[in-house]
Amino acid sequence: MYRFTNRLMYLLLLPLTLIYTAVVWLRNKLYDKGLFASYRFGISVVSIGNITVGGTGKTPHTEYLIDVLSKDFNLAVLSRGYKRQSKGFQYVETGDSTSKTGDEPLQIKRKYPELVVAVDADRVHGIKRLQSDYPCLDLILLDDAFQHRRVAPSLNIVLIDYNRPVWNDTMLPAGRLRDCRSSLYRADIIVIAKCPANIPQDEKQKYADKLNKYNKPLYFSCLEYGKAYPLSASDESVFDSSNLSAISGIANPVVFFAQIDKLYPEAVIERCAFPDHHVFSEKDIRNILKKAESHTIVTTEKDSVRLISHFCATKEPIPTNIYCIPIKVKINDSYSFNSNIINHVRKNKENSRLYQS
Repeated sequence: MYRFTNRLMYLLLLPLTLIYTAVVWLRNKLYDKGLFASYRFGISVVSIGNITVGGTGKTPHTEYLIDVLSKDFNLAVLSRGYKRQSKGFQYVETGDSTSKTGDEPLQIKRKYPELVVAVDADRVHGIKRLQSDYPCLDLILLDDAFQHRRVAPSLNIVLIDYNRPVWNDTMLPAGRLRDCRSSLYRADIIVIAKCPANIPQDEKQKYADKLNKYNKPLYFSCLEYGKAYPLSASDESVFDSSNLSAISGIANPVVFFAQIDKLYPEAVIERCAFPDHHVFSEKDIRNILKKAESHTIVTTEKDSVRLISHFCATKEPIPTNIYCIPIKVKINDSYSFNSNIINHVRKNKENSRLYQS
């Protein structure tokens, strides 16, 4: 019955999918032919994006690039600030709320407080503003901008979810592709994200064979989960893993929940999944506080930013048993990947100096 319902839904949505596909294809062609203008800039602009709806790990990969590049280059991060209530260009400060900045830009700013982080739905305007305010910038990282064709990045990094390969998917709304697979020709680097920690070589080869026609450098990345830390930063926090309640408001919570099972195999674990970028309501918070009376709460970094914003806004104390599980990206052949990015930025920086002289 479940398969029949899914098949029926797919057939009902297929006409809309065909219309959406035609619109996206035509838009891309107009940009490719130069009939719609794309803007290039005098510094490196590196886009980290995907062709699917959410859940490929763009923000952790952005943070990976910050770690790699901030040692040698002056950089800034520009994001759309999805689901923020503010308008226009905004600089992100550590004390901001997610309603002003969006959750992911605020997550980045709190991890890297010295870093320049800004939000602007108009990436062209945002880049020009950053260049004007910070003329010494060598690089701007664009979080989720592959479809923002008005910007022509100097380097396009495109992520594909290992668990949802694009060749098994179809366009919105019947599927989860928001761009045509042919757009992968515009990528400069492709990363298969959220892989198992020890992905076999023959499995890598299968993915390489599928993507061979695009003739792009291919890398594989996985997520590494760190030690849980309390949101309250209280000395009274004692992590009790016997009864856990895992809370997630991300696009694809399956990997997060599976990791909690792996980290705490002896625990009794309840799961609560909200939609991606979910804004916690008063009722949600009451339920979480009620659950915290008998369970240790564990959540994602992105959700923790929204929870902290809520408690800051209401001036309520954060319970000492609400914890965040941090993640970071690990890339196979990281030396090659890092060298590609560093050499690209360095070359652009040298060319910019020659042009200015």
